Amino acid sequence: MAILVRLAEPFLSRRGSVVFALVGISLYTVLVGADASVVRAALMGSIYLIANRWLGRPNFAFASLFLAGFVMTMIRPFTLWDVGFQLSFAATLSLMLYADPLTQWVRRGLERWLEREWVEKVMGVLSEAVILTIAAQILTLPLMIGYFGQLSLISLLANALILPVQPAVMIWGGLATLTGLVLPAVGQLFAWVAWLFLGYTVWMVRLFAAVPGAAIPLSVSATGVVAIFGAIGALTWLGKQPPEQRSRIFAAVRQNISQRLAVGASGVTAVLVLSWGMSQPDGQLHIVFMNVGQGDATFIQTPSGRQILVDGGLYPSVLNDQLGRQMPFWDKEIDMLVATHPDADHVSGLVGVFDRYRVNQLITNGQSFGESPIYDEVLTAAENQEAEIRPVQAGEIIQIEDGLRLEVVHPGPALIEENRNENSVSMRLVYGEFTFLFTGDAEEMGEAEMLAAERPLTALVFKAGHHGSNSSSSLPFLQAVQPQIIIVSAGVDNRFGHPAPEMLERAAAVRAVVLRTDELGSITVNTDGTTMSWQAEPLP
Repeated sequence: MAILVRLAEPFLSRRGSVVFALVGISLYTVLVGADASVVRAALMGSIYLIANRWLGRPNFAFASLFLAGFVMTMIRPFTLWDVGFQLSFAATLSLMLYADPLTQWVRRGLERWLEREWVEKVMGVLSEAVILTIAAQILTLPLMIGYFGQLSLISLLANALILPVQPAVMIWGGLATLTGLVLPAVGQLFAWVAWLFLGYTVWMVRLFAAVPGAAIPLSVSATGVVAIFGAIGALTWLGKQPPEQRSRIFAAVRQNISQRLAVGASGVTAVLVLSWGMSQPDGQLHIVFMNVGQGDATFIQTPSGRQILVDGGLYPSVLNDQLGRQMPFWDKEIDMLVATHPDADHVSGLVGVFDRYRVNQLITNGQSFGESPIYDEVLTAAENQEAEIRPVQAGEIIQIEDGLRLEVVHPGPALIEENRNENSVSMRLVYGEFTFLFTGDAEEMGEAEMLAAERPLTALVFKAGHHGSNSSSSLPFLQAVQPQIIIVSAGVDNRFGHPAPEMLERAAAVRAVVLRTDELGSITVNTDGTTMSWQAEPLP
């Protein structure tokens, strides 16, 4: 923004340079993809230009931030749930609230020990590399723990070495983008300069990510994140009070502190007991087709509370968030994990599961190391945790308590080498009169093998193979399954076109209802073995 204004000022009037900068900001925002965080920054910059340089009025940063957020959510309400927007908004607000108080506090501390000249030198080093990083993390840290399930122990050092080059990334990247529109050759030169700083950034990120123990698993539920923000808000409000008011507050708290602690402890105990009671098994089978984008992840809880996870989608952070919604925060054990086949959109998320949960058994199709790097990581994690790795074949039956069983219907003893999708573990879950069939990414060849072997395939609920692609869920297979409900797990506006129109036509031909995660979000099927119901968690 400042660069655009300075470039225009020698040639244009004060207001003309503002218009030039606004156009440049708009173009830059569109060219870099218009992510929520970029749009937020662009709106705030535009508000500053209009208020300060066009109208000549002082700019109130808090008003700019909240106005930008308000405009974005008015245009697209779902932006409020965009992780990038939340982190960007929280980081900006955190800097506004805490950067100056932290800077003053550190300065006062240094002045007790150092001469003024040395204080300024030390502050010059600490301000951007350390103080601003801490200030930004005060409000972003709860979100990062909540979404990503881990706490970085090395972020301060990493940021101290990475942040100094970020202005250069922005400046040279912006120049390359805008200049490249008019003079591509010059824009390419600027891009090479930007690449140097970007390369350094990526190298440093990878270097710190490889440090053993750089991050520790830490699970916090959505309620816990809200509670942390509540505590931060209370402490912030207290810190903003005059010293006399704080003294009165502390004096009031010290009065009858034993009674207050007793009441508080009773309240916390009541909440924990209530949460524990609400999380206990309710005697029904619950199958949750989790919304993990373009991938597959199905969570099964048996009537007595045993937990089975079938595949894990592409992103560990997304899977951990979804699991956190299904499992209480103190439950750190998964009884069975099924990796249907080595594709990344089915198993990448499983690596993070082993970081947060104890897995008792891993079901595979028999393929071992060497199929894909991410699949190797899953197998290694299972071995390190000493989980039982159990290859299965068609014809096996896995008995689960509560009268529930898993019938393996695919693959057979000989795997299909041409297409590993065809080797997907396929199982039929049976509980009373309820049946559920999942086939991973098995396509027409795998389906033909199941039909030829006359495996038990009928199911009330069928999770469409390969995300509803045209190469799966063939008409003969659907006629054998006879599903009432077909679940399609696919990402919103995915580039593969899943579910395929032809597959939807075949579903209509067998009179099955199609429920899609890209339209409905996570879908839960509940049954007592006799009756069945389903519900959807709306998309954010």
